[in-house]
Amino acid sequence: MDAIELIKQDHTKIQELFNKFLETESDMTQEQLFQEIETGLNAHAEMEEHVLYPELTPFAQEKVDEALQEHAEVKKLLEELLDADLNEDTFESQFSKLMEDVTRHVEEEESQDGILEVARQKFDQAKLSEMAVDMQNIQQRRRRDLAA
Repeated sequence: MDAIELIKQDHTKIQELFNKFLETESDMTQEQLFQEIETGLNAHAEMEEHVLYPELTPFAQEKVDEALQEHAEVKKLLEELLDADLNEDTFESQFSKLMEDVTRHVEEEESQDGILEVARQKFDQAKLSEMAVDMQNIQQRRRRDLAA
């Protein structure tokens, strides 16, 4: 698996967690799902920010800057949601904004002229595979940190 496939797989996983969150009625289950979403988004952002974006900066500075700004907005929303009560109206509206922002970010990254296409054009398979290993190491470290 290469870095682009790993990122797309992660995008799909986050979307599935969003859908599960919306489908469940149990506060306890929603809380657990939100923790998974929060951890998943932070790990995903870390993967992109520490592995993909530094490599792409020379080729797509503007796209990288835009993606970093979107990450900052998502992280801010996540912090606000962590402090909110699941049953508050503000949680629901902020969670909806989070889903919209993440969905838009994913669509931009995966578009024909998106950052992932730039990566596909600029890096050979060996480089993309090497980047995937680095990304998986970040994911594994995040999971260990969460379990500890």
